[in-house]
Amino acid sequence: MVDTDPQGSISNWYDESKCQFDLAEAASEKEVYTVRKQLKEYDYVVIDGAAAISAISSAAVMVSDLVLIPVTPSPLDFAACGAILAVVEARENLQPVIARFLITKKVASAKMLEVLKESIADTGVPALRTGTSQRQVYVRTMMDGGTVFDTTDGNAKGEIEIMTKEIMELLK
Repeated sequence: MVDTDPQGSISNWYDESKCQFDLAEAASEKEVYTVRKQLKEYDYVVIDGAAAISAISSAAVMVSDLVLIPVTPSPLDFAACGAILAVVEARENLQPVIARFLITKKVASAKMLEVLKESIADTGVPALRTGTSQRQVYVRTMMDGGTVFDTTDGNAKGEIEIMTKEIMELLK
């Protein structure tokens, strides 16, 4: 796992005694490329980036095999994705990359969810079939340094398990 987000949310959450993965931090575009080279022996490297486009988030896209673009059912959130989509498109000109939207904080019956799905379809970049629903367990476990698998919330666990399978299929 590589944390490139200036907020350091993954670094703050990470507990070496609980996690079954290593954590690296990259605070600049150059560090993203350096860390990615250093981790080349790993089967999977997850890079957590900031939502806003920057040199560092652009670098993360450039070194990735799969780009997940998290988006909530909010017009403002979706509008902010335009810049990262432009970087994905630029990357496509150099080398193919798999990109998918990841819809988070879904409320099943909300009108905005349908509007978001239509907007995503217009981009040509598909969404993962699975997303995450609006659940307090995600916030709580992030604050506690755990995961949904440390809880009894079967629905949240199911979302993450299905999403993980879908992501692994994309990486085959």
